[in-house]
Amino acid sequence: MELQLKIHKYSKRGHGLAPLPDRPSQAEVVGSVIGDTVEVELGKKKKKAYSTTLLNVLNPSADRVAPRCKHVGKCGGCTWQQKKYEAQLKAKQEMLKSLFPIEPLPIIPCDDPWEYRNKMEFSFSQNRDGEKFLGLMIAKSKGRVINLEECHLTSPWFIEVLKAVREWWEKSPLKAYHMYSDTGTLRTLTLREGSEGKMVFLTISGNPEYCIPGKEILAFKEAVRKVISNPSLFLRIQRIAKGTPTEFYEMHLGGPEQIEETLRVKGRDLTFKISPDSFFQPNPRQAEKLYTRALEIAAPEAGDMVFDLYCGTATLGIVFAPYVKKVQGIELSPYAVCDAEVNIKANRAKNIAVYKGDVGERLSLVSEAPDLAIIDPPRCGLNPRALKHLIRLVPKKILYISCNPKTQSENLTALLEAGYLLKTVQGVDQFPHTVHLETIALLEKP
Repeated sequence: MELQLKIHKYSKRGHGLAPLPDRPSQAEVVGSVIGDTVEVELGKKKKKAYSTTLLNVLNPSADRVAPRCKHVGKCGGCTWQQKKYEAQLKAKQEMLKSLFPIEPLPIIPCDDPWEYRNKMEFSFSQNRDGEKFLGLMIAKSKGRVINLEECHLTSPWFIEVLKAVREWWEKSPLKAYHMYSDTGTLRTLTLREGSEGKMVFLTISGNPEYCIPGKEILAFKEAVRKVISNPSLFLRIQRIAKGTPTEFYEMHLGGPEQIEETLRVKGRDLTFKISPDSFFQPNPRQAEKLYTRALEIAAPEAGDMVFDLYCGTATLGIVFAPYVKKVQGIELSPYAVCDAEVNIKANRAKNIAVYKGDVGERLSLVSEAPDLAIIDPPRCGLNPRALKHLIRLVPKKILYISCNPKTQSENLTALLEAGYLLKTVQGVDQFPHTVHLETIALLEKP
């Protein structure tokens, strides 16, 4: 069935929604903008909305622009590339207003919203006919992958390596990993870059019957090295088994074991070593603004004891260290803890210590409250145990940084009920052309 619809709001994923005539449900239109009048082919109902195929934009919204990438509307990587950047910021600001009880400060924009990402993970996939795909997931699909030919969120070398690896795979007998049957070899290709160095790591299945032959590893390395010289190369083995946690093993294939990123914050150049598994902000240009603004909002004092929770490679702790008495970090990943120790030495930060462990478990052993607790958790937010012990310790200030304002606002509700006052909410646009946003929130105990 073909219909003409008027887009009136966005779904949680940033796709346009339109009411359907004579039906209580809505239609979700990938690649649309609020204000568009579109012609679509109506598909199946999925949960609360019908899926559609966008056939034509009959009357474009005033906020619509021509996207740079030919994959827009199909690729799930960019949701809003067809939307003016100013309109993207406005929509994100409205989202913040709906989530928090105080007026958020204006979002800090990205000066150049292109080629900003320093890390991308691409998926291997095959259809029933054996046709091979390497790229990003198709929007609103069940795991189907598009053969990506361009991407304007990353440096051009990402696509060059992607094409080279795809050419290698076309000549290879290896098959893509299939999650439901637990068969096949190739899972993902992950590319990272820093101010110094480029990293490529191939993730494969841990099933012995689907191991990768040595000659294929050599061919893979050769394919990558035709594009970039002296890359940091890794093979990651991901082993799954019912009833046990997923296990990862890494094999260094050549080049530097780490890459390096330099950030300038408050006139200081800070250097960070990055390993394959380490978390680092995906937009370094905006990370400098994020950390500078975090310092300004938190206003640390020279005698402060600071907890850096979910500290990763100790980036935030190192940023705050020159302004406080002591920083204690907690991080679960052993790889990140190792990188943190390297970064602490590289930046001569003598007043930082990082402890490996679960944040909630570690906090349960602490009795003395910090003056400032810095929190930068995963997208799921604070787990109940961590939140419980954070409230028990009663730090004077809590600086909560999050890439998921929704779970952040849910955690803040519990902290407000515990007597904290929300003083500041500041958005930083780390992810142009997507619905995602980094948010800084400051809470104080009266």
